[in-house]
Amino acid sequence: MTLYSHSRLSTFEQCPLKFRFRYIDRISVDTAQSIEAFLGSRVHETLEKLYIDLKFQKTNTLPDLIKYFSDQWKKNWNPTIKIVKKDYTEENYRKMGEKFITDYYNRYRPFNDTRILGIENRVVIDLNGDGKFKLQGYIDRLAMKGEDTVEIHDYKTNSNLPLQDYLDQDRQLALYAIAVKESYPFAKKIRLVWHFLAFDKEMVSSRTEKQLDSLKKETVTLIKTIESAETFEPNESALCGWCEFTQFCPRKKHEIMAEALPAGKYKDESGVKLVNKYVELKDTEKLIHQELEDLKQALFEYGQKNSVDNITGSDMVARLRKYINIRLPGRNDEDQKKVIDILKKTGAWDNFSALDTFALSKAMKDKTLDADIQNKLSKFAKEAETKMVYLGKK
Repeated sequence: MTLYSHSRLSTFEQCPLKFRFRYIDRISVDTAQSIEAFLGSRVHETLEKLYIDLKFQKTNTLPDLIKYFSDQWKKNWNPTIKIVKKDYTEENYRKMGEKFITDYYNRYRPFNDTRILGIENRVVIDLNGDGKFKLQGYIDRLAMKGEDTVEIHDYKTNSNLPLQDYLDQDRQLALYAIAVKESYPFAKKIRLVWHFLAFDKEMVSSRTEKQLDSLKKETVTLIKTIESAETFEPNESALCGWCEFTQFCPRKKHEIMAEALPAGKYKDESGVKLVNKYVELKDTEKLIHQELEDLKQALFEYGQKNSVDNITGSDMVARLRKYINIRLPGRNDEDQKKVIDILKKTGAWDNFSALDTFALSKAMKDKTLDADIQNKLSKFAKEAETKMVYLGKK
């Protein structure tokens, strides 16, 4: 039985290939820690110290915490830490951390609004009650407010402030709420509390019993999807810059290899040359297409002006023809349902309905059909490879 985590599930959702590299192939890479992760660790350590000391009736001053943060920064810093955003330096990020701690301290001192139940609490969630699907996690801070409310606190150092709707759908803290509810039956209310330190902003959400039951089922379904997966396709996104497996990824490894070449050899690399030639021809194709459209318009204007349908050239004749086509509402048009209703009511539906083979093929490929239907249809299905080249900015 695999013990899952929110991070493990999110990795699959973010990029199935990254999931395979990390959890199935277990590829070991010497990866440089990102400055964002380094900053997050140092801030978490500092806030952890604040609350651990409070449990022992020791209240740190703000200068105490800033000194601790700076000492931990110096102690753990190494030159391999990766800064993706080249416009900023180590010092910029260190000052950000100091501001996060300062804002937090000034907002919540004297830190007596709740009682601490735990720091970095490990929780294990049994998703379906039989031990087959389990998930673990660590709560930054668990606290009791009043006599019957338990709060799950999570510190965030990321630079984006999410919408409330996003947090109301957040999976991580909601999963932790399941474990907390089982561990603290006296809790009539469980509050999910995020501290977005970059914005000095606290955001709160909660879940109903029904929502937590649905979350359990959704998470089990996701785990089953992962465990039944036969292919793990790469998914390009803005997060690729922070991925530790780019040198193995078919979407990124040529870029890494080519950019490592000396400047004089870059344009001579065979893959680079092929792409550059392809781009050149595509640009020429666009120009030709536009020229053809302009010529077609000019031909029709000439034909209308001179009342002719055929225009003779040196070797060929251009025959000008106009056709009137009727266009009915498409699949995404709300009026299509009205058209279908008319056809069904008048008995003409069978003459115009057709199998949507594209949708059916996609369902078979994604394996979203009932297993029995999939098996019966498989004898008629043939795999066909389509090759496409899409151009985009690096």
